[in-house]
Amino acid sequence: MPDHPPFPDWNDLRDLLLMHEAGSLSAAARRAGVSQSTMSRRLAALEAGGFPLLLRGAGGGLEPTARGAALLQAARAMRQAHDALVPSLEGAAPPIRVAACEVTAGLFLADALSAWAERGGVAADLSVHEDLFALPPAGYDILVTPAESAPDGAQAVEIGQIDWGLYAAPDYLAHCAPVPGAATLDGHRVIRASASLAEISAYRWLAGLGGQVAMLSSSPLAQRAACERGQGIALLPGALAAGLVAVGLPGPPPTPVWMLADARDASHPRIAAFLRWARGHFRRRRSSPPSP
Repeated sequence: MPDHPPFPDWNDLRDLLLMHEAGSLSAAARRAGVSQSTMSRRLAALEAGGFPLLLRGAGGGLEPTARGAALLQAARAMRQAHDALVPSLEGAAPPIRVAACEVTAGLFLADALSAWAERGGVAADLSVHEDLFALPPAGYDILVTPAESAPDGAQAVEIGQIDWGLYAAPDYLAHCAPVPGAATLDGHRVIRASASLAEISAYRWLAGLGGQVAMLSSSPLAQRAACERGQGIALLPGALAAGLVAVGLPGPPPTPVWMLADARDASHPRIAAFLRWARGHFRRRRSSPPSP
């Protein structure tokens, strides 16, 4: 075995970063537009001489060795330097890529990103996804999601909360009203969450109330539509419940909504500036009285 492994060039480092952020060689190959065997050969070339860089972790992802972590740190620094240089050479900075679900996009981001645009700085590109937790970290700069707490390893700004309630259509309640004082939904049809939405504590709470599952959906808007048609009782943000009737059971506690950036990327000037602005914007929004 040689005493000193070959030092990779920028293209090698970029491939290594892509593999790590994608989580698997197959996902990295899809993003790079090459075959999985090509990506496997690239990793083998990087690890030539018996110096492993990425190992399969317990959770199935690719975890760096000590040498791999050092090279990944260098790759991120080089990418940040590149991204910071591009605006000065091309005249326009790449947009801030914000990923959100349909509810947080509508309730929190539509107005906020309009206010951000008025500052005349870097544009924001908002993408809406049903299953946020399935997104690879390389697919966004900022992730906006409801969660009980901010995850480890993230730069987090709490931007508000979602207030929940149990709702049903008037026609449904006319035929199947909850028994006064009941603590469960036994005997009722219930519209429940699927995919990453089901992992939110409010929907886990709903699952504990029982009832017959009438439909599963990862979309609160689809749940609301089914509820409106009388398919059953749904747990919804109060802001989406116009025209529905509150069911006489107390709802779960509010869920905080977070704006998250990977701590390793949050120091990038574009992302750091956006997070500073968002912290002040949503603080002012929470402290301002509602419009009459």
